[in-house]
Amino acid sequence: MCKNNRGSYFCPNEDCKNHSNPEAGFFIKKGTFFVKHNSKSIPRYQCKACGKKFSSHSFSDTKWQKKPELNKEVFNRYHSNECQNDIARNLKVNRKTVVRKIRFLAYKARRIHEEKLNKGEFKIYQTQFDEMETFEHTRMKPVSIAIAVESYWDDKEQVYKTGRIIDAIAAPMYYKGRLAPRAQEKYGDREDLSLGARIDVVESVKKSAAKPNVKILTDAKSSYGNLFSNILPECRLESISRKQNSGSEYDRMFSLNHTCAELRHRMSRMARKSWVTTKNVDGLQEHLDIFIAYWNDYDLC
Repeated sequence: MCKNNRGSYFCPNEDCKNHSNPEAGFFIKKGTFFVKHNSKSIPRYQCKACGKKFSSHSFSDTKWQKKPELNKEVFNRYHSNECQNDIARNLKVNRKTVVRKIRFLAYKARRIHEEKLNKGEFKIYQTQFDEMETFEHTRMKPVSIAIAVESYWDDKEQVYKTGRIIDAIAAPMYYKGRLAPRAQEKYGDREDLSLGARIDVVESVKKSAAKPNVKILTDAKSSYGNLFSNILPECRLESISRKQNSGSEYDRMFSLNHTCAELRHRMSRMARKSWVTTKNVDGLQEHLDIFIAYWNDYDLC
């Protein structure tokens, strides 16, 4: 049955008096129904006031799914370098079923992540920010992924270690490089939304910062200075050039570089050389959301 924030049952009918202030014993048993995927009989109930019927499955995320037991398997395989076709083949289901499961998991992952950001559950003291590049359908259509990763100091080992992913947002970019003229001729104008992705990720950093003067490490891209000064004016921004990083005893951007390397390894579409490609940016974002849920250890299933 459905429970409110206090843990007590209530009627799912919003117009019913037992929705917000349920009376004791407001429902009666009203038969059962059979759940095919686990061969269990689930009791059904009925509200005495409005006659609304409901059960323990009425408010479950998986109430309309025929095979909810596959959700965990799809989640584990999708963030472990298996593509959609391989998942469908190995689980012996239709590829459309896998696509529906991925969209369901991605929506739930993004919802959980945004709830944690809005509630201020991260409490980050240092973060590392940069962008990755991939492509959509063809290398002529570049895509940017703005990503921010927590970096924390380990007193025992005296090194910075990789923490949670604060956010990762994908967005299309302008044509670039020697293929740009050919891409312009073939595909026409292309909108560049990468700035919006960077702003969204920095806004997530702002929500997760434990204090206004949070320390942020980036590469030496000149536009990052204005980006952070507009959104986090009190932050301690440190730009690290490739020359400075290579001259240090350890990789000062290790947390972000390590996370990006794991991302390219675990997301089949992100491998440097792969048969799998991103068909659209929305699908890439769904894959990123699932990877964030895996990396940050969210309970989706």
